Amino acid sequence: MTPYIHFGAFTWNLDSSVGKGGQNSVAADVSYIQWYYWLAAKNPKTPPDRQAIYRLVNPTGSFTGACTGRDDDPLVRAIMAHQQALSHPYVDGRISVARGEGKLGEKAFFILRLSARLADMFPDQWPRLDRIERCPPSVAEAMKKAVPKI
Repeated sequence: MTPYIHFGAFTWNLDSSVGKGGQNSVAADVSYIQWYYWLAAKNPKTPPDRQAIYRLVNPTGSFTGACTGRDDDPLVRAIMAHQQALSHPYVDGRISVARGEGKLGEKAFFILRLSARLADMFPDQWPRLDRIERCPPSVAEAMKKAVPKI
């Protein structure tokens, strides 16, 4: 995970792609996405049909930081459902690293949209991920590394 400024707003980005056919090589990145879906499954603003899919990502709340990248992986299924619901330009089950200005056509990279929703869900804690319920240790560590040391 790495900090990213999107149109003047601070957000979190990935270091490597996560999901179907993704690199799935940075545990903090995968854990961040798993954790997001765990939180979204409990959020009353998430539609019930997607809550059911999101709950399968990590039903015990264990953020393993691992994703097979295959169609049958619960994380891939959650990403696909989410991309479809948001009419994302690419419904491919993968969350790519945001680059450049952070846009794919008229829409933001999916990671930026996901992070914006997380910020909306936890406005008093954002962007301090470590202050949000059950923040995975690898995510908290990546976040703290991004804070400048004086």
